[in-house]
Amino acid sequence: PAWCCIVLIPGLTTSRFRLYLTFWTVILFRPLFNKIISKFKKSFTFGEGCLVTQGILLVLYTSALRLYNLESYKTLYMAKKVAHWIDWLIIHSSNPVSISLLASWAVLSGLSILVVILYKVKEWPVNTKTRKIFHLSVLLVYIPGLLYDPELLYVATVGATVLFILLEFFRWSGKLPWLSGPLSNYLSHFVDEKEGGSLILTNIYLLVGVSLPLWLWPNELHKPAPFPLYAGLISVGVGDAASSIVGTTLGRTHWPGSKKTLEGALGGLLAQLGTGLLIGHLSGIPIKMSVFSTICLATSLFELTVEQVDNLTLPLVMYSGLLLESILL
Repeated sequence: PAWCCIVLIPGLTTSRFRLYLTFWTVILFRPLFNKIISKFKKSFTFGEGCLVTQGILLVLYTSALRLYNLESYKTLYMAKKVAHWIDWLIIHSSNPVSISLLASWAVLSGLSILVVILYKVKEWPVNTKTRKIFHLSVLLVYIPGLLYDPELLYVATVGATVLFILLEFFRWSGKLPWLSGPLSNYLSHFVDEKEGGSLILTNIYLLVGVSLPLWLWPNELHKPAPFPLYAGLISVGVGDAASSIVGTTLGRTHWPGSKKTLEGALGGLLAQLGTGLLIGHLSGIPIKMSVFSTICLATSLFELTVEQVDNLTLPLVMYSGLLLESILL
């Protein structure tokens, strides 16, 4: 694989650092994957372990490249760089639109926390439909963010993901009993049958899955966001939720070898198409329905065949299709 990188990405050979970094990134995949799978038994399927390992290595790779490309490593220069980022964030988030977005996101976050607390205190039963409440919060966060300020949404989602990972680390490790105890108590009430190990990752998968197209977008962000950036929102935020709700309510015809139903897949497909049309109307982005329908159908069929947590894979399938469509057509 390392030699393939050199052949497929000739620019690597012009930088000895990039070449070494690519080699070590590829070489480290297997030992890191084995460590994660053995350390957190039953927390990851093979596919999830691969995606998580690739994600960790990708973050480390890009971080190392950015540090390498800095003009200086002196403390004063680094301090100025951090100050510049803070100034940008303050200025960028001080306009009325950004303030409204931040306020709405704070309210939605608070309401989501209240839902978790309320269900635990009242000992209300939690099922698949109940968990999809959080998909509604995702919709209300991402649609306005992508329409009016994708850059601010990018920063907010990265910050929220880091916070979620830190909270899960403290919950799993028990290093802060005053925090880990309540987190385990409340979050365990929402754990589904796919969470078999010591980690609770569904909430992180949802956040990362919806954010992946935004993070992977190779060009500069502008408003409204390009249509491929809505891939996570359409496939997971809407499609997966609709498939689950319709499947558990009206599902009768099961896909061979699966608990999932064709009625659920159809519901998810129609929900994705409707959401795409709504986003196109709100953003003014022209949508080629024949191509978009094919991509939604492929995503729905893929969702039917996957038994693991699909919050990470569905956005990649739809994003790849939409990105390819934007390049070729």
